[in-house]
Amino acid sequence: MSATTQHAQRPPRSLRRTIRPGVLWLHRWLGLTLGLLVVLAGLSGSLLVFHHELDAELNPELVHNYEPCVAPLDIAGAVASVQRIWPQAKVGSVYLPSHEGASYRLYFKAPGTADNEVMLDSCSGDLLGSRNREEAGLDGRHLMPTLQRWHSSLMQGKSGRAALGWLVLAWAALLIAGLLLAWPTPAQGWRRALRINWRQNAYRTHFDLHRSAGLVAIVLMLTVAVTGFYNGLPELARALVGQVAPVSTEHRSIALPALQKGETTISWNDAKAIAQQHLSDGAILLALNRLPERGIYQVRLRRADDWQRTGTLRLLIDIRNGAVIETVNPLAGTGGDRLLAALFPLHSGQFGGAIGRWLMVIAGLLPTVFFITGLSTWILRRRRKSA
Repeated sequence: MSATTQHAQRPPRSLRRTIRPGVLWLHRWLGLTLGLLVVLAGLSGSLLVFHHELDAELNPELVHNYEPCVAPLDIAGAVASVQRIWPQAKVGSVYLPSHEGASYRLYFKAPGTADNEVMLDSCSGDLLGSRNREEAGLDGRHLMPTLQRWHSSLMQGKSGRAALGWLVLAWAALLIAGLLLAWPTPAQGWRRALRINWRQNAYRTHFDLHRSAGLVAIVLMLTVAVTGFYNGLPELARALVGQVAPVSTEHRSIALPALQKGETTISWNDAKAIAQQHLSDGAILLALNRLPERGIYQVRLRRADDWQRTGTLRLLIDIRNGAVIETVNPLAGTGGDRLLAALFPLHSGQFGGAIGRWLMVIAGLLPTVFFITGLSTWILRRRRKSA
C-alpha cells in the first residue's frame, strides 16, 4: 500500500486535537510568566475582603472616640479641627462616623505634611491620628493602604490600574485555555476528570489536582477576572457593556464650571442638610466630597438593600447655590447600570453577604494552588521526559 493511500485512510484529526498544542503552549507560558503576579494579587485580595475590619484591628486608636458623647461634632466643626492643626489644609472628603463612638475620617492636602488622611474624635474634634495613604509600609498603620494600592494599581497609580486591567484579560485567556485543556472527552467523563488519585505517581497526582480544582473553580475565577477587568479599565468596560445594554452617563463626567477664586459657596453643613432632604428608601448619608474643580459637592449615600458598604447612590449638588443637579441611582437604572454597579461589589466580596465574602477569600487563595500545582506538574513532566 502506497504512502499516499495510507495517508488517505487515516481518520481526520478533530478540531480539539488540532488546536490542543497551541492551547497548551498558551496556558503553560501565560501561567509561568504571569503566575507569581496573579498569586500576589490574589493573596492581597483575600485580605482586602476584610479591609475595614483588619484596619480597625490594627489601628483601634484611629477608629474610636476617646469617650462616648451625646452631641457629635458637625461636619463643619470637623473640617475646622483639621484646619486648626494644619492651617492651610484643603479638605476634599469627609466620611461620617459609621456608628456611635466611631471617629470622623477626612481626606485633605496641606503644605508641610505628607499625610492625607486624618481621624478625629467625632465629639471633641481632637486628633486621633493621621497617615499618608500613599506611603508604602508593612507596619500596622500603613499595611492595609499598601495592600489596597498594590492590589488596585501595583502602586503605580492610574497607569498601574490600566496595566492590571490588561493583565486580567491575559489571565482570563489563561483560564479559558485551561478550561479547554481540562474539559473531559466523552471517553473520560466528568467523574474521571474530577477525580484525584492520591496513590499514583507525583506527576499524575499534581496534574489531577491542577485540573480538578480548575474545573470546579472556573466560574468563580472568571467572575473575578471579569470584575477585575472593570476595576482596571472602567471606561472600556462601560463602552463594552454599552454595546449590548443601555448605560447611563458616568457620574464622574458630570460637572459644572470650575469654582473660581473669590466665588461664594455653600458650606459643608449646608450640603449635608440638602442631602438629608433627599434621603429615601432607608438611605443613610456616608460621606461628602467637595470638588471645586467640577463645581459640585458629591454626596455618597447607601440604601438598606445596597450592594456595597460605601454605597452606590450619589447626589450631585451645585457648590455655589445648593441646587441638586443629579441623583445617581444605578440600582434603579437600566440593566447596564445595574450590571456595572454589581461588578465592584462582586469583586470585593460585598455582594451576597458572608457567602460572597468567603467566596472571594477562596478565590484569592486559588491562584496560589494553581501556580504551585501547575509549576510542579511542568517540572515533574520535564524530569520524566529527561529520565
